[in-house]
Amino acid sequence: MSTRPLTCLLGTALLLAACDGGEEARAPAPPAPEAKQSTDPGEDEAETIARLSHLGYGEFDAEADPSLSGVVRHDRARAHPGYNLYGSGTHQVFVVDMEGTRVHTLSLAPDRQRTTFAELLADGTLAVVCNYQLLTRLDWDSRVVWESPVRAHHDIAERADGVLYVPYRKPETYRGRTVRFDGLALLAPDGKPLSGWYSFEHLEELARHHPPSPLDTPAPVDEPRPERPPDYHHLNTVELLPDTELGRRDRRFRAGNVLVCFRNLSVILVLDQDDWSVQWSWGQGELEGPHMPTMLPDGHILVYDNGVVRKWTRVLELEPTSGAIVWSYEGQPRESFFSELRGSAQRLANGNTLVCEADRGHVIEVTRAGEIVWEFWNPEVSDEGRRPIYRCMRYPAERIEPLLARAR
Repeated sequence: MSTRPLTCLLGTALLLAACDGGEEARAPAPPAPEAKQSTDPGEDEAETIARLSHLGYGEFDAEADPSLSGVVRHDRARAHPGYNLYGSGTHQVFVVDMEGTRVHTLSLAPDRQRTTFAELLADGTLAVVCNYQLLTRLDWDSRVVWESPVRAHHDIAERADGVLYVPYRKPETYRGRTVRFDGLALLAPDGKPLSGWYSFEHLEELARHHPPSPLDTPAPVDEPRPERPPDYHHLNTVELLPDTELGRRDRRFRAGNVLVCFRNLSVILVLDQDDWSVQWSWGQGELEGPHMPTMLPDGHILVYDNGVVRKWTRVLELEPTSGAIVWSYEGQPRESFFSELRGSAQRLANGNTLVCEADRGHVIEVTRAGEIVWEFWNPEVSDEGRRPIYRCMRYPAERIEPLLARAR
């Protein structure tokens, strides 16, 4: 994949852009797209913009039942064996076995709060996101290999050569407001910046693939200033497409192209690995605040559809060339499964799906028929409620047990 320079995104310039928390003068933004019907009809525009400025990722489930703790259901014959990796927004990452025992804890410095996600890399180290603070790489004994000041958030993807793709966010002046736009920083295996992509520089092309944002409307003089800048795209996922039969016959989905998710615009897109052009998009009229699209070995795409307006969540599997939904999981009743702000879905090797109802700190494994064969509740419950789990990933024993054996 090409890592040729992009505007303001090489070396130190990339790092400064990805780490900058202040406003910066820039060239005028492209024209706003033609107004269309809001995706949230009836919602006041000021309320919508305020909602885009605060997602409350630190919130607890105040209605948690403390009697639900750890693994409460385990069908050993049908659940896929392995180890579960997750963070709870503190400074720690946990490895839990299928019985709910914490077999390993990785810890950052206590001031590294908001640890939401850790990606197990090919060499057994972990790249850990401290949301909007930094990206750090740890060995299995919690020793820091390196830290990058990139204000990373939400996700990490590793290329075959060890290059890391990391979302970051940066404020710009747009339509009379301070608005945060997302980019992707590419980091070498040693953490040094290489190149990247910045959504603000591609707004005109991106606007052809999603509905207008309320932020495209110029700010009235008396518009209340939110406590922090609203997010335009809220890029919460970056995945590199695997080698599939679909990708070999359809260049849009070739191995190495970049799958991203824009939560605030309810759309998922595939970007070309060489020139970053949009190759494919989906979600208008179907998705509501989605998370974690991933391409499966058969070329289908699994996506966690939060349902921020309808107030119930589902997991969808779609055939991307037709846009047909070929499988879905919903709660019974629907309202019993809802995570407004975060969540994950992972297809396991036995065909089951590991689903994280993140806001409630609740993880389930479901069969193709929707039967729950494994269920886990985050045991971290305090007077404030149960801690959420942003994302939970299961790894096979052959991947984790050698690491556990080497750990101090």
